[in-house]
Amino acid sequence: MYLKEIKIAGFKSFADKINLTLDNNITCIVGPNGSGKSNIVDAVKWVLGEQSVKTLRGDGSMTDVIFSGSKSRNPLNLASVTLVFDNSDSYLKVPYTEIAVTRKIYRSLENEYFINGEKCRLKDINDLFLDSGIGKYAFNIISQGEIANIINSSPYDRRVLFEEAAGVLKYKKRKEEALRKLDRTNENMIRIKDIIAELDTQIEPLRIQKDAAVKYLDYEDKLKNIEIALIASDLDSLNKTFHDTKEKIDKFKEQIAEEMSKFASSDVTLEKIKKDLNDVNIRISNYNDSYIEVSNELERVNGELNILKERSKYDSNDIKVHDNIIKLKEDKLILNNRLLSLKDEINIINDKIVNLDSTLKTKKNDFENKLSVQSNLEKEISVKEKNLNNFIYKIKSLTDYIEQGAGVNINVKRVLSNPKLSGIHNTIENLIDLDDSYSISLSAVLGGAKDYVVVEDTRSAKEAINYLKENNFGRVTFFPLDVIKERFIDDDTKYLLNNEKGFIGIFSNLVSYDDKYSKIIKNLLGNVILVDNIDNANLISKHINNRYRIVTLSGEVINIGGSITGGKIKTSSVVAERHELNNLVSSKKSLEEEIALLNNQLIDISDNVDKFKEEVFSLEKDKMLLEEEKVFKNKQYEDCKLEHDLKEKEINNLNSLENNAIKAAEDNLMNKYYEIMAKKDSLEKKSKVAIEEKEKLQALLEEQEANYKLSNANLRHLENDLKECEIINSKTSVRMDNLLNTLSENYQMTFEKARANYILDIDEDIARAQVSDYKNELRKIGSVNIGAIEEFDRVNTRYQFLKKQSSDLEEAEVTLLNIIDELDTVMKEEFYKAFKLIEVEFDKVFKELFNGGSAKIKLTDPDDLLGTGILINVSPPGKKLSSISLLSGGEKTLAAISLLFAILNIKKVPFCLFDEVEAALDEVNVDRVGAYFKKYSGRTQLIVITHKKKTMEYANTLYGITMQESGVSKLVSVKLDN
Repeated sequence: MYLKEIKIAGFKSFADKINLTLDNNITCIVGPNGSGKSNIVDAVKWVLGEQSVKTLRGDGSMTDVIFSGSKSRNPLNLASVTLVFDNSDSYLKVPYTEIAVTRKIYRSLENEYFINGEKCRLKDINDLFLDSGIGKYAFNIISQGEIANIINSSPYDRRVLFEEAAGVLKYKKRKEEALRKLDRTNENMIRIKDIIAELDTQIEPLRIQKDAAVKYLDYEDKLKNIEIALIASDLDSLNKTFHDTKEKIDKFKEQIAEEMSKFASSDVTLEKIKKDLNDVNIRISNYNDSYIEVSNELERVNGELNILKERSKYDSNDIKVHDNIIKLKEDKLILNNRLLSLKDEINIINDKIVNLDSTLKTKKNDFENKLSVQSNLEKEISVKEKNLNNFIYKIKSLTDYIEQGAGVNINVKRVLSNPKLSGIHNTIENLIDLDDSYSISLSAVLGGAKDYVVVEDTRSAKEAINYLKENNFGRVTFFPLDVIKERFIDDDTKYLLNNEKGFIGIFSNLVSYDDKYSKIIKNLLGNVILVDNIDNANLISKHINNRYRIVTLSGEVINIGGSITGGKIKTSSVVAERHELNNLVSSKKSLEEEIALLNNQLIDISDNVDKFKEEVFSLEKDKMLLEEEKVFKNKQYEDCKLEHDLKEKEINNLNSLENNAIKAAEDNLMNKYYEIMAKKDSLEKKSKVAIEEKEKLQALLEEQEANYKLSNANLRHLENDLKECEIINSKTSVRMDNLLNTLSENYQMTFEKARANYILDIDEDIARAQVSDYKNELRKIGSVNIGAIEEFDRVNTRYQFLKKQSSDLEEAEVTLLNIIDELDTVMKEEFYKAFKLIEVEFDKVFKELFNGGSAKIKLTDPDDLLGTGILINVSPPGKKLSSISLLSGGEKTLAAISLLFAILNIKKVPFCLFDEVEAALDEVNVDRVGAYFKKYSGRTQLIVITHKKKTMEYANTLYGITMQESGVSKLVSVKLDN
């Protein structure tokens, strides 16, 4: 290996890029003072990692190495140096035949390092050249004025050269790293033990808290499972009670409304009766007052008439005739009054008949209306019962149709109906339930798969297939539950679908089925997308790259890859028939409820019809009796009138015989008397009719008041029942709300989820007792720190981890100490071995360069090979010196060169870079050194910066550094071999 090229750009005085091409021989670099020759040494040391600005002959920061400008040039912002090594002999154990190491620095102080163009760290460069004889501290690079330091430096500083020669720097570095690790390990151990000690005080209380929390959570979990199931059961029961009571409340409200209506009507009727009764009482009172007046008047007129009768007896010519006339007149007047009375009675009967006719007409109209309503109800019930019978027939037919597997492949029927086959479940179609609107889509998606038979396992499928083969039946496809895998749509596509227009859902999520068939249904429908129409289906298929099947509500299918299937499709019969059956059952139930309601109405109306019929019959009977009485009264009236006319004729015949003097006065009094008698009789009849009316009104009032009280009692009873139901409903509602709040607040759960996932499979009383017991246990435990479980696990994990770490660190400490001991042993052996070789070689080289004399090196402390310094004792020919400091400058330089060559003789290095190491030597000694340089030709590459012509004579290649332009170094090369 050797240094193939040195590329410098912008470094110190090298403003322009220069390229020093080197070979594996001796190269001399020459030039006048100040031309920038030594900058090449600085550049090599800098690229190899030198970090000291002072060593690089700078003052401030590392930016001092960047070309700072001249009179004719501006400063640069970047300095770059690259060393290219030929590694074709694999001197460095890396897989490259050529290695280029580059360092760059910017004005911003940013440093960059590269190996073969790849960015790296300074550490990577140091590791690359470790113990290779190349490096910023290696002995192969000697800067100007440093050669004498080899002799003048302290024994301990001098030791570095020997360590580099011994190749123990890598061990020393490893030891330093091991010691650093050991220090860190000790620090970590102290810190970990402190933490462990702290955790020791926490772990046990946390363990107790954790045990309490675990016990608490166990009881809480048990309580949750039972309490949620119990709440779900209670809510079901309460919900039924609530709705039953709600129905009662609605019914009571209807009944109360009816009663209120009746009550209001009864109230109006009652008030009318009371008014009529009051009017009758006033009339009776008036009649009584008039009767008393008429009676008094009658007594007075009767007195006058009696007096006049006595006088007329004395004044009459014929007393007998007079008495007969008086008698006839009285009879006539009595008959006249009788006629008036009969006339009044007939009028009263006529009024009663008119009133009865009016009432009867109203009742008959109501009766006819009731009959019409009754007839209509009977007709409606008849029609609905006929519809109900049709529903019952259709339900039976559809049930038989579905149970017999109508529409199913004959071979599928044979499999399903064969009791000898085990593990047979049903066809795919019969295991699915869905909304009617999805039936066409399902038929389009399933196609023939609707008749696939689901079986328990592959054994059941094999048994069924053998049965079909043995009997020469057709083929059937089976879906074993134990091998069918579900299909699905990936999450990214699902996310995309949620934002697509017309997307309805994944088909497997839109149908209902038993959970045990989940894999089967998802295998067929789990990767099928349902969309509203074909336009949106095409767009979605394009967006998802035609990766999944898409079906529309009208049955068009876009297949994977983009092909489209469409046209008229027959809806899957079993699904359609099953939905029709459900609709028929629902309709039948509604119809039965309607018929029951109509029958109740018919019973009520029939009762009313019977009641009206009885009332009409009674009224007609009363009317008939009144008409008979009217005929009888009319007959009496005619008879009375005939008798009255006869009496009047008799009176007229006798009037001629009587004294007319008294006749006028007597007739007036008698007419007045009987007029008053007629008035009195009329008042009695009117009073009697009024009293009868009063009695009827009183009876009607009593009946109405009784009905009013009954209606009021019924209303109060209904209101009480309503209130009780409302209280029950209110309590039920509050209880339901409390239970729902318990579900929501304590368990963050809806009633639907609780009912679906938590089934009460034990007796309610036992469940309530367990709930009470668990709650008591939780109260006994009291408040717990649930976080203690996680905290204990966290702390315990950390505690155990730290314990393990502590153990590992103790092991690591032992391991590091062993490693350090091993490294010390290796370093001692390698250092002592190199020391002995250098000791022999140093004496040999010294004698050759000095042409005699002797040279020795010694250890300052032979017992401490790791820390001992190196002493140098030399004696040039003819001199005996007690101290190396007594040597002349030239002798010190030559002695140092001797030691350097001695090290090079036992330690091969790729190249050596010497900056004017022979400057202090005379021509003779320069010639000797040059001759010694020649020995390394082809073995170790030598790059020498020199002013000595003698040295130049031994060079194969000569480079000149000039400064033609102020402040800027230039490169000139000469191949001396040519």
